[in-house]
Amino acid sequence: MYLIDDVTKMTGLTKRALRYYEEIGLILPPQRTKGNARIYSEEEVRELKKVAEAKEVLGFSLQELQQFMSLKRMIEERSEQQGLSAKEITKIEKLLENQIKMIDFKVVKMQAFKTELKQMRESAMEIHEKTKGEMKEWKDSIQITD
Repeated sequence: MYLIDDVTKMTGLTKRALRYYEEIGLILPPQRTKGNARIYSEEEVRELKKVAEAKEVLGFSLQELQQFMSLKRMIEERSEQQGLSAKEITKIEKLLENQIKMIDFKVVKMQAFKTELKQMRESAMEIHEKTKGEMKEWKDSIQITD
């Protein structure tokens, strides 16, 4: 079990973010000590790391993350209980398909941005090489005498 200070170091999230995520239902409320301090399990820390990564790396909004986490919880709860009805499975499939499409769209946008950055780097390198050549020509054209 980890105190909130430990969790912030492990996940890179702030205490304020952890409390907010709990408040909006993105994460379930953690257990509390007798002194009312939040304590997080190993599983909760892993989940928080995934949330932080999805937000930072994939650019998910909090709303998108909430949808994902609620779907995940529903699937986990139902698999432990009696399973899912055909209607629930259809709904989950549609929601997951939408999230997959959203990720695919973001990947395409990231690839386009990456391509643009590479082109900018190439342009900068060409300018550098050209400038270097011009500087050599300029130095060669002036005779420095002692």
